[in-house]
Amino acid sequence: MRKFLICTVALGLMASCAEDIDDNVSIQNSDKENFEMYNSLDVAMDSFDLISEQASLEVQNSSKSSNNGCISIDLLIPFADNPISGFEEYDYYSRMILDYTEEQCQFDDWTGKLEYYVAGVFNQKWKDSTVFKNVRGAEGYTFDGYRIAEQKAELSTETTKVFDVRIDGVITEPNGDSYRYTANRNFEFENRFTADEVITLQESSYVEGITQTFFMRSESVSGAPLVYKVACFNRYNFLRYPVQGSLDFSSSFGVNFNIDFGDGACDKEVTLTGDNGDSIVFDL
Repeated sequence: MRKFLICTVALGLMASCAEDIDDNVSIQNSDKENFEMYNSLDVAMDSFDLISEQASLEVQNSSKSSNNGCISIDLLIPFADNPISGFEEYDYYSRMILDYTEEQCQFDDWTGKLEYYVAGVFNQKWKDSTVFKNVRGAEGYTFDGYRIAEQKAELSTETTKVFDVRIDGVITEPNGDSYRYTANRNFEFENRFTADEVITLQESSYVEGITQTFFMRSESVSGAPLVYKVACFNRYNFLRYPVQGSLDFSSSFGVNFNIDFGDGACDKEVTLTGDNGDSIVFDL
C-alpha cells in the first residue's frame, strides 16, 4: 500500500512510477492491497462489536447491581437522576463499566476501559451506547471512540430485528498506523443466536489516514447488501466472511473498484473489479 501511495503522490513530480500505473496487473494488485487493509480494519471493528455484544448479554443476565473492582453494573438508573446524552426518551437505563487497564482485570486478551449503556432491552425501543477508551482487542488493534446501536421499531418484527449502528473513533493497527474510522450500518438479524443465524448488512464507511494522508470510502451497492451466515463458518469467525453482496470503494488517490462477495455459497472467494473493467478473483 505504501509503495502505491508514494507513486501516486509523486506522479506529478516524476515519471518513475508511470510504468507501474500503466500496468493493469499492478493496478489490480494495488487495489487488492488497499481492500485487504480496509477489510482488516472492518474485521477489527467486528471484534469490538462482539465486545459490545458481550457487555449487552452481561447486563441482561444480571439481576442486581454489583461491583467487583473490574466490572461494575448499575441496573435501572433513573434518567431524571442521572441524565446522559442520547437517552432522553427513556425513564431508566442500565450501565456497565469494564475497567481492564489493570493486569489482574485483563479478559479474553483485550485491555482498556469500556462504558456500556443500554435502555429498552425488553421492547422495540432498544438503544445502547458503548464508549471505548483505549480498548485493545485480541489481535492487537486499539479503538478509542464510540458505537451506538438503536433498534428500528417500525422495521422490526418478532423474528427479524433491525438496528442502525453508528461508529466513530480512532483505530490503530498493531504496527502503529492510525485511522479515523466512521461507519453507518443497518443490520437485520434473522434466527438470532442460533445455528441458522443470518445477518444482512447495508453500510457506508469512511477511513481517513492519521499517520498517512489519504481516505477511502466504501458503500453497499443498492440492492446487494452484505450477507453473513453462521452456518457457513463458526460462531465468531462468520463475521469475517460475507458470502453475498457487493461494495463500491473510492479513494483520494484514484483507487476505485468494486468487491463482489458472491451468490451466498459458503466460500471465502471475492471478485475485485477495477474502473477499467478488469477483474481478479481471490480468497479473503
